[in-house]
Amino acid sequence: MAARVFFHDAGASAKRNRLEKLRALFRRAGMERLIARGDRVAVKVHWGEPGNVGYLHPPYVRTVVELVREAGGRPFVTDTNTLYVGMRRNAVDNLRAAALNGFTAETLGAPVMVADGLVGSDWRGVAVPGSLVGEAKIASAIVEADAMIVVSHVKSHMLFGFGGTLKNLGMGCATPAGKQVLHSDLRPQVDEDRCRGDAICVRRCPEQCIEMVARAGRRGRKVARIDQGRCVGCGECTAACPHEAIPINWTTSADVIQRKTAEYAWAAVQGKTGKVGYFNLMVLINPDCDCCDWNETPYAPDIGLAASLDPVALDAACMDLLAAASPVPGSRAAAADGDTIRAVYDVDYRLILGFAEKLGLGSPDYQLVKLR
Repeated sequence: MAARVFFHDAGASAKRNRLEKLRALFRRAGMERLIARGDRVAVKVHWGEPGNVGYLHPPYVRTVVELVREAGGRPFVTDTNTLYVGMRRNAVDNLRAAALNGFTAETLGAPVMVADGLVGSDWRGVAVPGSLVGEAKIASAIVEADAMIVVSHVKSHMLFGFGGTLKNLGMGCATPAGKQVLHSDLRPQVDEDRCRGDAICVRRCPEQCIEMVARAGRRGRKVARIDQGRCVGCGECTAACPHEAIPINWTTSADVIQRKTAEYAWAAVQGKTGKVGYFNLMVLINPDCDCCDWNETPYAPDIGLAASLDPVALDAACMDLLAAASPVPGSRAAAADGDTIRAVYDVDYRLILGFAEKLGLGSPDYQLVKLR
């Protein structure tokens, strides 16, 4: 039987706002049944990098916190430390970043925690049989929570094409060391013809493995060069370059990172059978991840809010809705012809659904239930 995905459009009125629609989705999906009285419930979010103002706004998360508490749970809002440069590489700066973006105990009504500790070394190993990753490094607060509600902001992503529940669950519950494992097969190269020599990538590289060198045959012209031996494959340079001078060989890497991320997503929910619920919020649909310290014009209009107990079905439904959405004029998807997602990054974003299904995480077959 196809999993049910409950959906509310993005419309609102004086009679019913979006937060009330979020409450209705929680109830129709049966999420209150996932929570026993006294459960410690992780509300997994991405609170965004300061400088980006297109991240998921705190009132959505506060509403989920209130619903968890009404169901008898003890919620805490959480995310993990990052691999790349920015404010979220350690818990001290990460919590400051959360506060700058409005995620505090006062605004949310629940504690805000970094799930993998001060420097990302607080984790539990979860064996993934027959996998590429072997043992997943999952943040300890995720593993030790009694239940979890995963609240994801739908947008595009340079490595995945689509960012939703599976990415938030897999990449988002990994420690920095785990994130490096996920990225380890990616090795970006510089297209010297496109490189403008502005060194933006040099400043963004967390491993300091990019340098500016003289280009052969071009006197006085410098281009970026990446030390492949030191590169961790985080993709930060690709996201930062405004000239698209550091593309990635998608034909050999997209399938691997999506498979590994599905394996981490599976690991993140082990021991929580019947204790995890998922939201995908299709609002402020940006071309890049909320990890970036900027955001461009959304490339699709706000579509709506969706919820399910099956993360694979949820992402599959949201992929279909977004792929069919009309692109925003002047955005990076403006020239879309048949697939609005693929117009932003030409990546086969549906690969992760098959990998997750093979692991038993869920099914891409879904029944979309539209609420009124």
